[in-house]
Amino acid sequence: MTDKASYFVVGDTVLVSGPPGEVFGHVLEAASPDEMPDLGPGSFSKEAKDVMREMHVDLILLIGHKHDDGEVCFFAVHNPDGWVDLHGQKLIVLKGYAVDLPITTEN
Repeated sequence: MTDKASYFVVGDTVLVSGPPGEVFGHVLEAASPDEMPDLGPGSFSKEAKDVMREMHVDLILLIGHKHDDGEVCFFAVHNPDGWVDLHGQKLIVLKGYAVDLPITTEN
């Protein structure tokens, strides 16, 4: 497991910046390609692992966030060039942001 892989864990709050903007979300899953299940030759998992190996991916995050009235999720993958989504668009993923804090007269 890489340093980056041990840095993110399920439940972490993250700020993700990229097209089309910024979202606060939570890590739903964090895994290296080696930790993903392999369903064998001819399966999509085999093809996905081959592509990730070729791209030198060391970490995959499944990130959930609120959008309108629902919860949506997306993948962010990390390789030596940084973070990208599944469309290859550059992302910035930052850990540890507090969200949904109420504003009161006490703080």
